[in-house]
Amino acid sequence: MYERHFGLRENPFRIQANPDYLYLSPKHDRALATLEYGLLERKGFVVLVGEVGAGKTTLLNYVLGRLPEDVNVAFVFHTNLTKSEFLALVLTEFEVEVKGDSDADRLNALYDFLLAEYQSGRRVVLMVDEAQNLAPEVLEQVRLLANLETGSQPLLQIILAGQPGLGRTLARPDLEQLRQRVAVTYHLGHLDEEEVGPYIHHRLECAGAQRFDLFADATLPLIFRHTHGVPRLINQLCDTALVAAFADERERVDAALLEEVVAEQACFAPQDSIAEEGVVGLSPNLASDLTPLVGRLATAVEGVAAAVRETAQAGRLGVVPSRDLVDLRGRLTTAIEALAAHATDADDHHRELLEAVRLLAERVDRHVGAGEPTPTPSDPAPRRFWRW
Repeated sequence: MYERHFGLRENPFRIQANPDYLYLSPKHDRALATLEYGLLERKGFVVLVGEVGAGKTTLLNYVLGRLPEDVNVAFVFHTNLTKSEFLALVLTEFEVEVKGDSDADRLNALYDFLLAEYQSGRRVVLMVDEAQNLAPEVLEQVRLLANLETGSQPLLQIILAGQPGLGRTLARPDLEQLRQRVAVTYHLGHLDEEEVGPYIHHRLECAGAQRFDLFADATLPLIFRHTHGVPRLINQLCDTALVAAFADERERVDAALLEEVVAEQACFAPQDSIAEEGVVGLSPNLASDLTPLVGRLATAVEGVAAAVRETAQAGRLGVVPSRDLVDLRGRLTTAIEALAAHATDADDHHRELLEAVRLLAERVDRHVGAGEPTPTPSDPAPRRFWRW
């Protein structure tokens, strides 16, 4: 809707995995080199791990579009499947007909197909996206597929791409045989702060931009702070900011407008969305358990931040805070204490989240406690939510 206003050919910040928009940061360039090396050297197993929204699917689509004609490839991204369902899906993607309904029939059909492709000089590649959702027994099925080989090379090359849960699953003792077959692996991280500006410039250039000052320089560190360098979140924030600038008939996004957009997103975004996209790296099972808790936490944190900003702007820091700020602190307390109860089952990213909230809590406590009235006997003692 804003493309004409800003002189763009198309929307530069769609979140779909468009390989034409791939930005090759040093990390993404190394990830691409890892995938290409694994394919060119005919490695049996290649594993690509990355955080939510880091660009794994975009990389896979980019590689997919550059494969030579002598490569027969299947791309699988539905991964919440049983062993039989997964094998059936792979055969469907390769357009292999199966006579019979048993797994043995399916494996025989796949082997015959792979052997025929090998004899005709064609390579066969299976790409599996969202591989963190594969159950251990399905991963064992994948290992059996990798065992289909000639004396010198595999008949099927397999690329597994997924969130950090994939790495934790592969580390299971019962998957030792599969882990030993992984020839190449790479962990794709987020963008660094200095890469945010070039990333936005690249997206604008791909969209046919006639000018590249749509985002003021002062917005770049703010964009990094609010998105932590996650490409998908950068796209979402930049897209929403351009919509806001278009609605206000502005020529570009400045820092004040960007902060308004962030505050509005925090106020109106569904809690599940905040939980899924704001907390990166939670394992799938843990994330489903914590979604309501993290949603409440995110809402409370944003409310505290808004109240603190309001107080600061009014020049009232150091004075007794508003009751809203005290209430928000209580909401934050309840949410993170419930979250902390899961700490023993949490992964490293969950613990990092708890530590970050602990630091925020200390700061808010210092601010609130500085002007807090002495509680009456009927009032509960103020809770310090960093005490645990």
